[in-house]
Amino acid sequence: MLKVLLLDLGKIMRGGQRQVYYLARALHHAQGFDPLVAIPGDSPLKALFLADGIPFAELPSHSDYNPMNVFRMLSLVKSFKPDVVHTNDAKGASLGALAKKLRNTFRLVHSRRVSYKLKPGWSRNKYLLGDVMVAVSREIQEILVTCGVPEEKTTVIHSGIDPAMYSTEPRHHPMLTLGAVGALSSQKGFEVLIEALAHLRKSPDMPNWQCMIAGEGPMQQDLKRQAEKLKLADSILFLGYRDSREVLPEIDILTVPSVDGEGSNAVIKEGWATRTPVITSDLPSNLELVAHERDGLVFKNRDAADLAACIVRLVNDKELSDRLVEGGAESVTGYTDKTMARRYMALYKGLRT
Repeated sequence: MLKVLLLDLGKIMRGGQRQVYYLARALHHAQGFDPLVAIPGDSPLKALFLADGIPFAELPSHSDYNPMNVFRMLSLVKSFKPDVVHTNDAKGASLGALAKKLRNTFRLVHSRRVSYKLKPGWSRNKYLLGDVMVAVSREIQEILVTCGVPEEKTTVIHSGIDPAMYSTEPRHHPMLTLGAVGALSSQKGFEVLIEALAHLRKSPDMPNWQCMIAGEGPMQQDLKRQAEKLKLADSILFLGYRDSREVLPEIDILTVPSVDGEGSNAVIKEGWATRTPVITSDLPSNLELVAHERDGLVFKNRDAADLAACIVRLVNDKELSDRLVEGGAESVTGYTDKTMARRYMALYKGLRT
């Protein structure tokens, strides 16, 4: 029996936490694996684990340097005796690396989900203490290598989604609805989307439309002010945090205007799963997923006019829209939670030999 301790210190349910849930669920049902997930007591994952009967242990806080967290982590390593400890966020990577330094009895796996360079010092060294660094895109892998991580210690496993959780029912909306889903942070590029909407307002080739933006974050007020300045406040609905599974059925065209830092974008896959045509920026990580004009349209990063042109094109070319939907439905089969979990299981087994 291969014992795997998954570690996540996230405070809110984002893409990384969803991956931890999928992986823990798969390990829980797989033969030959004995999983345990270490999470803070108020983690958003707790309710999911309780509902599914997935074993977990509570940590005192979300802090990687909290002495009580370190003590609790060392206690779990001693009592559970994991073969593998797998960290899933930056703070978790710190805590896992500290445990590795203090009690070197397990193999350490880090998952890296953002394409930012590693900062010098401990921010970099904690990853170097890992036996394997899993990048969720080839771009992230390349960046890790440029930051000094030996290439032979890296591998790529794209994040997955569970397509069965998403509705594919046909949609009939009284008004064309554009949309975007994600944290309202600088990396997501929602200011580019709003600027693109200003271009659409001037387009003679567009029917009446509205735009839904689902998410919350530090840029919320700035984005609302931008909408007001461009006289778009009556056309943009800021929904706050909403589960993407609730929002996507209300959207006719999904935009993914990310400007930097992306890993393996879950929203693109969710658009595919819900048979929603997708338009995305040309970040390298997005281009690993989307093939232009096959399962999505691609626009030049930060180019609001190009994004607007892609929207107009989709609205006025039903054949293209239908082709993207069918292409996306095919593409998502390569990025499922089960595919992701199988690759991690093979990695764990390889570390044990």
